[in-house]
Amino acid sequence: MIKITDKERRLLGIAAKAVENAFVLGGFRVGAAALGEDGRAYEGCNVESSISGLGTCAERCAIDHAVLHGNRKIKEIAIVIDADSCMEPRPCGVCLQYISDFAGSSNVKVVMAKAKNGKLLSRTIDVKTVGELLPFPFRT
Repeated sequence: MIKITDKERRLLGIAAKAVENAFVLGGFRVGAAALGEDGRAYEGCNVESSISGLGTCAERCAIDHAVLHGNRKIKEIAIVIDADSCMEPRPCGVCLQYISDFAGSSNVKVVMAKAKNGKLLSRTIDVKTVGELLPFPFRT
């Protein structure tokens, strides 16, 4: 089992609660919590649409929530998916680029886990850096 900090456990808890608000039509539920540069956690959930590509991923929703409140950088992000999903808890490629765009460095942590009925499954917790998950981000 991976050891995580109290801050990371708190972010995962917020993300696990955000899973409950996800709106899915055929996918799986995801919650996220982005730690803004102001030290506050901003939650988000995935919101799907009948039109492919029109929905929003939880990670981007959380980052947008942080930006709405004046944060231009995130210090860390947590992602939680519903335990019933066969997927591993990982950001998609689009979200990895978005996280990279708002991360202060490639060392920003991405904390990931599954939850069942709002409770984190300890054995599923993983921590990677943005640089590990996206070693070659697009830069303008």
